[in-house]
Amino acid sequence: MASASSDQKLREFLLAQSPVWLTERLLNAAVGDPVLLAGLQVAAAGSDGAQVVRRELDRAIWVDEYVEWDEAPTYVFGVNRALELLADLIRDGHPDQAIELTEHAIDLLEQAVERVHDDGDTHGCLAWAQEIHVRACAAGNPDPTALAQRLFTRATADEWGVFANVVADYADVLGPAGVATLRGLITEELQRLPRLVAGASADVHHSRILGLAERAAKADGVDAVVDVLARDLRSASQFQRICQELMAAERVDQALEWARRGLAELQGRIDPGLHDLRRLAASLHAQVGRHGAAVELAWQDFAVVPSVEGYQRLREYGEADGSWARWRERALDVLREQPPLATPPPRIKGYVWPRPMGHSVLVNVLLEEGDVQAAWEAAHNGGCLEGVWLTLARQRAQQHPRDAIPVFCRQVEAAVEVAKRDSYEHAVSLLTEVSECYERVGASAEFADYVRNLRAAHRRKRNFTAALDAARLPG
Repeated sequence: MASASSDQKLREFLLAQSPVWLTERLLNAAVGDPVLLAGLQVAAAGSDGAQVVRRELDRAIWVDEYVEWDEAPTYVFGVNRALELLADLIRDGHPDQAIELTEHAIDLLEQAVERVHDDGDTHGCLAWAQEIHVRACAAGNPDPTALAQRLFTRATADEWGVFANVVADYADVLGPAGVATLRGLITEELQRLPRLVAGASADVHHSRILGLAERAAKADGVDAVVDVLARDLRSASQFQRICQELMAAERVDQALEWARRGLAELQGRIDPGLHDLRRLAASLHAQVGRHGAAVELAWQDFAVVPSVEGYQRLREYGEADGSWARWRERALDVLREQPPLATPPPRIKGYVWPRPMGHSVLVNVLLEEGDVQAAWEAAHNGGCLEGVWLTLARQRAQQHPRDAIPVFCRQVEAAVEVAKRDSYEHAVSLLTEVSECYERVGASAEFADYVRNLRAAHRRKRNFTAALDAARLPG
C-alpha cells in the first residue's frame, strides 16, 4: 500500500503532465480493464451512460457455467467493480437510472448466487447491491407507491433475505405514504394466510410473509409483534419467542400465560424446544412466587433429561418451596437408575443415540455437594466419562491418593496414544499429579518404575520422550 507522501508525489507528477500524455496512458490502461473502460464511457456519455453500465453489469454478473472455488474470488472482484459503476451513476447525478439498473443487477445476482462456489462473498455482493439501491432511492425521486409495490414483490420472492428488513431499510426513502402502502400490502397478505397450529405446515411464502409482518410490527410495540407471532404456533420455540417479547416489556404474567398455553397445546408432541419452554415456564412461575409450580416443571424437565443444570434448577426451586429434601431423593434415584456406561444404546435405524454417560451426572452432582465418597462409589457402580473420572480423581486424591493413581495413569496413557505434541504436554502435566500421589503414600520408587516402563513402551515417540526429559521425570 502506497504511503500518503508517495501518493502526493504521484499526484504532483500527474498534474504536471500534458492532457495528451494522460489520455494515452489512461486509454492504454482501459484496454485491459473492462470496468475502467466502462467507467470512462459512462463519464463521457453522461445521462446516456446507463446502457454502458447495463452491458457491464451483464458481462460481470451473468454466469453461464458453474464458477469453481478457485475462480470465485476473481468473479466476485469483477462484480464488485461493476457495482461501483452504479455508485458512480448516483454520484454523477443520475440516481433514477441507478435505481432501475440496481434492480437489474439484483436480479442477475439472485440467479448467480447458486452457481458460484465461495464462502458467501457473492451473497455479500447481493447485500451491497441492495445498499446501493437504498442510496439510489434516497438520492432519486421514485414514486413512493410504485416503489413500495416493487419492494413488496421482491421481499415476498426473496430467497436470500436481502429484502427481509425492507420496511426499516426503506422507511426514509418511502416516506409516510410509501411505508403505509408497503405495510398495507404485507398486512393484506398476512390476513389472507391461515393461522398455523401444531401439526400444520407452511410453505416458504407463508414464512416470508410472517417474517416481514413481524419486522413491520416492531414499530407498533410488543402487542403488535405478539399478534404476528401468534399466527404461527406450530412449535415450542415460537411460544418461547412470544414469552421473550413480553418479558422484555416486563409483562411477566402474560409471558407466563403464553408459556403455560404452549405446554398445554404441545403436550405429547415430539418437539425439542419443549425442554426450553418448560424451563422458561418454571423460571416465570418462580418470578411471580409460584415456587411449587416451578419445582413441578423443573422435575418434569429433569426426569426426561437428567443433567447437572437440571438438578441445580430443581434444587433452587425446591429450596424456595421448602420441599428440597423430598425432591433431592427422587432426583438422586433417577440418576442412580441411569444405564451403566458400558450399556450399548438401543439400535434404531436412522437414529443416532447420544453417547451413554453412565453415572457421570450423578458423580458431578455428588461432587458439587461435597460427598466425594458417594461420588467414588457411584463412578465404580455405573461408570462415567473420562473427564468426570479426572475431576473425581483430583478430589479423591486429597484423602485417598492411592485410589486416584490408577485413574490418573489411565488418563496419561490415553493422552500418549493421541500422539500429538499438546497431548504429550497434557500427559506430562498429569504425571506431576501422579508423582504427588505416590509421594504422599511414600512410594516414589514405584512412580520412577512406572515412568521408566512408560518410556520403554513409547520409546519410538521421540517428542514424548523429549517432553519427559524437559520435565526431568525419571528415565
